[in-house]
Amino acid sequence: MNIILDKIKSLWYYKFIRVTVYLFAAMVVFGFLMDLIVMPIYTKHGEAIPLPDVTKIRYEDAKRALAAEGFVIVKSEERYDSRFPMGYVIKQVPEPGATVKSGRRVSVILSKGERRFEMPKIVGISDRDSKLVLSRFGLRLGKKNYEYSSYYPKGVVTRQSITPGVEVPMNTFIDLTISLGSVPSVFIVPSVEGRTLDDARDIIEQAGLQIGSIRYQPMNALLPETVIKQSLQSGTEVPKDTMINLVVSSL
Repeated sequence: MNIILDKIKSLWYYKFIRVTVYLFAAMVVFGFLMDLIVMPIYTKHGEAIPLPDVTKIRYEDAKRALAAEGFVIVKSEERYDSRFPMGYVIKQVPEPGATVKSGRRVSVILSKGERRFEMPKIVGISDRDSKLVLSRFGLRLGKKNYEYSSYYPKGVVTRQSITPGVEVPMNTFIDLTISLGSVPSVFIVPSVEGRTLDDARDIIEQAGLQIGSIRYQPMNALLPETVIKQSLQSGTEVPKDTMINLVVSSL
């Protein structure tokens, strides 16, 4: 009986020692992991670090870059911006390089790309109203041409360089052709002396005539590109598309 009890005690003692050794080893490993991994993360949590610059890159890339440093990205708004493609970060708050704590929320503004407009119909409205329509759609007036028309009254747009309904970027230049009305029986040379070269060109074209050669002459008393002289006297009757040569001031 004593022998059996001794064996039981020995077996129990052996298991106790083995369990104790295992527990001790586990505690050593746990302590090692705490010192090596857990504690550094814990002590650095909330530590102030420079905020990375995530502007001018795609939102997905910005999100990864911020997450790698322990930050949380938040979309604050989207806006049109011709400088950046759609989905790129335009701005971030706080600013890049700001010293902030890990875990901070970083707000970003994303680009919607270049704003585009559906080209409105300009044909059939007056020259004056066409400028207002283009301005309302964020478009710009390009070159103006003139032609005689038996259908459209004088001063009405007969053609536009871009077809209505086509999507175009903001600030696109649109060329227009303006009606001069029905073809007149006579063509009269207009007076353009003292006018700017741009004004003279419009006036001559509206009269059914054309600008010929342009010669520049130094003239300090006048602003540059002011018409000093025209080759044909105003009021003269001439054939359609007659050329009028100009002398224009220069510095």
